[in-house]
Amino acid sequence: MKWWGSDKDRKNERVYLDWASATPLLPEAKVAMEPFLGSDFGNASSIHKEGQVARETVEGARDRVARALQTRSEYVTFTAGGTEANNLAILGTVNYLHHNERNYSEMEIVTTRIEHPSVSRVVEYLSGLGVLVKYVDVDEEGFVILAHLRELLSESTVLFSVAYANSEIGVVQKLHRLKKVLREAEERFGSKIMFHLDGAQAPLWLNCQMDSAGADLLSLDSGKFCGPKGVGLLVSSKRAKVENVIYGGGQEAGLRPGTENVAGIVGAGTAMADAQANWRERAQIARAVRDEGIKILLKDIPEAILNGPSGEYRLANNINISIPYLDTEYATVWLDSKGFSVSTKSACSGAGGGESVVVKVVSNNSVRASSTLRFTIGPDTSISQLQKLANNLRKFIDKTTNL
Repeated sequence: MKWWGSDKDRKNERVYLDWASATPLLPEAKVAMEPFLGSDFGNASSIHKEGQVARETVEGARDRVARALQTRSEYVTFTAGGTEANNLAILGTVNYLHHNERNYSEMEIVTTRIEHPSVSRVVEYLSGLGVLVKYVDVDEEGFVILAHLRELLSESTVLFSVAYANSEIGVVQKLHRLKKVLREAEERFGSKIMFHLDGAQAPLWLNCQMDSAGADLLSLDSGKFCGPKGVGLLVSSKRAKVENVIYGGGQEAGLRPGTENVAGIVGAGTAMADAQANWRERAQIARAVRDEGIKILLKDIPEAILNGPSGEYRLANNINISIPYLDTEYATVWLDSKGFSVSTKSACSGAGGGESVVVKVVSNNSVRASSTLRFTIGPDTSISQLQKLANNLRKFIDKTTNL
């Protein structure tokens, strides 16, 4: 499956291995966006012809997303990114309940300690308002421990939030098992517990159809599935009740005020349709390259430790290793000079040094958490490229350990 040019074009290209941070814009999405960056500049809230063209485009993109995710278009809300979608899901749920005569102190949220900052910092904020935040344990591979989740849920639990696929160690949660625990708790307590999934890393590699995911709220980020940056989506179920968290006009059914980013929205709709139409083939190809890449890295660098699970419950394009006592920030810069774009952890967790919170939680080892490297491959990453990466990383290790 070729995406970004011929083999001849790629010979002297850099090897980009940071797809978890940013993805290239799908060519079809770029084509769809171009008119709305120029001649078709109308405001989708205007009633004249130019405005109606914009409105029809926005609604057409919403329909494409809804079809791709097997839901209804009225349940799709466009935001300015995945962070805003997570904020709207979590704060919006609590705001709705609070404005319907439920005190903050009467509500509980359950999440994990390995979530993206756009989730972890939101629940910390709500904790300051009086909401009780409970953290469910995860095992050494990052899976939610179901027995502990059962213990934590109560009649006051209003929301459970977790990443569909963790952006650092690639663990894909077993959603059907989580959903079963939540529904059993609802029956036990006679309550409703909203199931929120941070699905930012999922659309290129996993099934995101709402029935399959089983979520009440699904947050997505266009920039992670080959759409434009600065566009996100919150997809809701029929039973989810969410209130706006910013104030202004009545756009997006009042949930997300502000003039619509028409170009970005049409690009996101195009990219989402492609992402979900081809995820199986894309994931199958990437998984084979990923597994061979892991074998190569662990063989050539025996001191390396794989973080996260192996097999089908690891995100198809994710490789995350620790090399204890190695300066992996320096390694990232050195690899960059050799033509490899890699990362140490989530870009939103900070570009500087320090521990990976995710790896620290799953390993309980500061040395391992301070020495992580993340390689997230694309649909056309090759095994030979990963072999070259391993060769260069081995040279770096030998060079720095002999100083």
